[in-house]
Amino acid sequence: MSGAGDIGDYLDYARQLVLDEIHKIVPSDRRDTGGLYKLMLDYPLRYGKSLRPALSIAVCRAYGGTLAAVLPTAAVLELYHNAFLIHDDIEDRSYLRRAEATLSRVHGVPTAINVGDGILALTMQPLLDNMERIGLGKALKILRTVAQMARQSAEGQMLELQWISEGTWDHRDVDYTRLVHKKTGWYSFIAPAMIGGLAAGLSDRTVARIARTFVSVGISFQIQDDILNLMSDEKSYGKDLLGDLWEGKHTLILIHTLRVATRGERREAVRILRKPQPASKPQPDDEPVVSPVARLDQLVEQGNASPPARLLTTEAWTRRTSGRSEESKTEAEIMYLRDLIRRCDSISYAMGVAERYARRFGRDVSDLLHALPRSDHRDFLAEIAAFSMNRHV
Repeated sequence: MSGAGDIGDYLDYARQLVLDEIHKIVPSDRRDTGGLYKLMLDYPLRYGKSLRPALSIAVCRAYGGTLAAVLPTAAVLELYHNAFLIHDDIEDRSYLRRAEATLSRVHGVPTAINVGDGILALTMQPLLDNMERIGLGKALKILRTVAQMARQSAEGQMLELQWISEGTWDHRDVDYTRLVHKKTGWYSFIAPAMIGGLAAGLSDRTVARIARTFVSVGISFQIQDDILNLMSDEKSYGKDLLGDLWEGKHTLILIHTLRVATRGERREAVRILRKPQPASKPQPDDEPVVSPVARLDQLVEQGNASPPARLLTTEAWTRRTSGRSEESKTEAEIMYLRDLIRRCDSISYAMGVAERYARRFGRDVSDLLHALPRSDHRDFLAEIAAFSMNRHV
């Protein structure tokens, strides 16, 4: 493999294999199933990267394992991912998932919760069937890894929800990386790579080395995801743009912004972030809102206002709004946060951190793979660092 197009080809190859396997796992509906299984296929059939199963397949095949040994478990990982997405969309009150309305928005929260729960229940049988397919020892190790993945992901998600509900904003960069290690790293990179190694029959020592190698790319991937949430085009992004600001998520970007902002700016930003998001957020077709601070910046650029006047007016607006007690965030407040992030150059800071973790992964994965024979699977793994940084969705 030599570029992003080749990575895309490998992801498409893995996606088709996994979709075929998912169709085998998910049964057809009957009169007594209430349409459950049709809805289980909703998110998987929407176009996604299928990164997690692709990682499992690539690791297994790069180390000489067979596709048959890893494919059912790779499909299980994709089902887990989609169940997590359904539940995430409910927790985040999201409107869009893969450029379409979320399951909870179309069918209601109770149905969406049940579909997500049903997917998780359905994943048990393929994992049990691994005993006959690849032997009891490998099957139990894979089952143990999936159990740890699910637990780590739930712990990470709960930690993030706790941070949001408490409204505390004194976290450090290392607190963020610990969070995403649990919330994203385990189920997106660490567990898929470990499962590929286990299916290939690698030793526990080698699997542990693989797990350590993929820690850094999980952090890089999540930071890039946070950046895309602020910087992407709404149509290409396929999810709720600026959703992290509406939800008050503790991203590395916001942690940096609050660290370098003035005392008044920090006070105003924290006030906004602590407010709940509204029941109905602005939609992509709504008229865009420009914050008062952004309008001042435009006037300064046009020569119609001086920088000192901008500073005085901004401070006055901050003092005026700091005591407000609106029940939920407004679009003007979200634009204030976005403008503050830009003024603090926090996107560039986050990009620099993500690039450092991506480079670390590139060195570690090169050491991991150097003795393996050349193959598309090996090349895919070697290109993951670049993919994590250069993707647009």
